[in-house]
Amino acid sequence: MNHQQLEKGDEFEVVLIDDGSTDGTGEAVDYLLLTYPIQRLYLPRTENSCRSAARNAGIRAAKGELIVFVDGDQLVDPLFVQEHIRCHRAHPDVFVIGFRDYLAPGKVDVDLLQRSFTLDAFPPVSEPDERWEVAAALSENLPNLATGWHFLYGCNSSVRKQHLLDVGGFDENLRKWSFEDVELGYRLHRQGLTPVFNRYSRVYHQFHPESNRQRHADWRENFAYFTSKHPELEVRLQWVLDPYFDPDRADGPSWFEAYLRFEFACRALAGRLPLGRTYEVLVIDEERVTEAVHEIAQRGATDDLVVIDTTNDRDLPLAVQTLRTGRELLYFKQPDQHLLKQVEKTFGCVAPLDRATGA
Repeated sequence: MNHQQLEKGDEFEVVLIDDGSTDGTGEAVDYLLLTYPIQRLYLPRTENSCRSAARNAGIRAAKGELIVFVDGDQLVDPLFVQEHIRCHRAHPDVFVIGFRDYLAPGKVDVDLLQRSFTLDAFPPVSEPDERWEVAAALSENLPNLATGWHFLYGCNSSVRKQHLLDVGGFDENLRKWSFEDVELGYRLHRQGLTPVFNRYSRVYHQFHPESNRQRHADWRENFAYFTSKHPELEVRLQWVLDPYFDPDRADGPSWFEAYLRFEFACRALAGRLPLGRTYEVLVIDEERVTEAVHEIAQRGATDDLVVIDTTNDRDLPLAVQTLRTGRELLYFKQPDQHLLKQVEKTFGCVAPLDRATGA
C-alpha cells in the first residue's frame, strides 16, 4: 500500500486487527518499515471471536471519516485507497463495492513488488470475481439490481464511519463464515444508502484451502439467523443460493445461475420483470461525455434505457449509479460484443450495439 497515490489533503491510516494469531503475525507487522501509519490491535481469541467483532474493533479504533475494508488474504491494487476515496468525495450517501480476482496457488514475488507493482509478481488469476458475471450480464449500475445490497463483501468495500455507527456496525451474532458483510449491506440499503460498484478498486485473493462442507454448514447457520432477524421475503429468497454451496449437490447450479434466480425472484416480488419491455440504447462516446448525465437523466425519465459507455471517464459510472430515473437503467462500461450478446440473451429485448439509436 506504499504505492497508493492520494490527492493533496487526503490522508490514510491502516488499522490491522490481529484476531488472536499465534504464528508471529504481530511481530512481523511490528518490524515492517512503512511510509504510512499503522495501528495493530491484538484481540485474544474467545468464544465470541468472529469477523464481525474484529471489524467492529477496527471501526472503533479508526480515526478517519471513511472506513475501507480489506481482508488479510487480499493483495491490493495501487489505486485501491484512492478509488474508494474518490467515490465518497462526490457521493456521501453511498457504500462502495469493489471486486476481487482469485489467484491460483503459488508464491508472491515480494522482491519484485518492492521495485514496482506488477501482476507478474503474483500467481496467475484462476478466475474472476463471481459477482462480475452478474454485473456484466445485468448491469454495472448496481442500484438497478433488486439485490445490489447482497454484493457488499468485506474483502473490498467502503462506508463512511458515521453511517456504520448509525446502523450499529457488523452484527456480532453472525460468528461463522458468510453473511456478516451481506447483512450489513442490507441494513445500509434499508437506511437509504446507495450501493455503487467501482471497477477500478481491485484486490487479488490469495489461494488457501477451504472446506466446502464446513462453509456450507456455516452458510446455513448464518442464513437462519439472518432470516430470523430480517424476515422480509427478499432476504429469505437468498435460499435459492443454497444448492450452489451444497457439496452433496453434484447437479447444483453455478453461482451465476443461482444468483440470477435470486435476482429475478426479487424483481418479480417488486413487479420489475423485464418481460415485454422495450429498451432504448444510448451510446456515450468521448464527445458526449460532458452532457452524458443530463442526457441519461432526461431520456431515462421516459424510457427504459441501456447505456453503453465507450469512454475512459471514471466519474460517469458513479454518476449513473446515483441517478434515480424511475425506470430501468442498465449501464455497461466499454463492453465487448460478447458481453452485449449476453445482455441481449438475458433480457431478450435489448438492441445490439450496431442498432443503437443513440449512436
